[in-house]
Amino acid sequence: MPACSTSPSVSVIVVSLNAASTIDATLDSIIAAFKVDNHHKLELILVDGGSQDGTIGRVEARRHQIACLKIIHQTSRGIGAARNQGIAAATSSLIGFCDADDAWTHDAITLKCEALYQTPSAWGVTGKVSFRTVDGDKSAAHARRCPGSEHLGYTPGALLMHHKIFSMVGPFDNSLRIGADSDWIMRAVQLLGPPLMIPQTVLEKGLRPGSLSTDVITYRREMMMIARRFIGRARHKVDP
Repeated sequence: MPACSTSPSVSVIVVSLNAASTIDATLDSIIAAFKVDNHHKLELILVDGGSQDGTIGRVEARRHQIACLKIIHQTSRGIGAARNQGIAAATSSLIGFCDADDAWTHDAITLKCEALYQTPSAWGVTGKVSFRTVDGDKSAAHARRCPGSEHLGYTPGALLMHHKIFSMVGPFDNSLRIGADSDWIMRAVQLLGPPLMIPQTVLEKGLRPGSLSTDVITYRREMMMIARRFIGRARHKVDP
């Protein structure tokens, strides 16, 4: 296996749980994006939540394509905890994410790195996200995220960020089942301002039955909590 390159590199954190049916497409998209870029080396960190369907084996089989691959077995519950473990293991100055049922576009890393290098003061950069069904199953889709729709990429999979900002913003909140991503991004924006936004689509987000985003009740409850936290921080900042 080739040696892990020291620099320049980007650490890409993939969170998985029983994703054997989608993980190959996810890895294909990441590997392809780095081949198009041809300027950065990939450090891929898989944080697995205890898959029992062969996900780990499928990733292990790709070691010949990924010079620096780390597989981490998650030690606590939740997507926030998984992201935190991945960040702690990352050695690159830039951090990206791609969940195990999502896919990067072929020029995602090139476009985002160019934007960051052109604006050194930015803490991160994002683009647009498009939504697609997994295996053609539309049962997970809803009006806000119908297949083929596009949204601004305020989600980790669309973002590329400087590693150092996690010490400023803090970790993902392990107590949030669905809202950990939204909470972290709102904290980052409130502290550092919005990320750079490029007009291109950089992430294809998979919609599948049973995914966290389909739990509408929990999603709404946690988003209300996150909104209250946001308002509380804003008041604290303004009040004498």
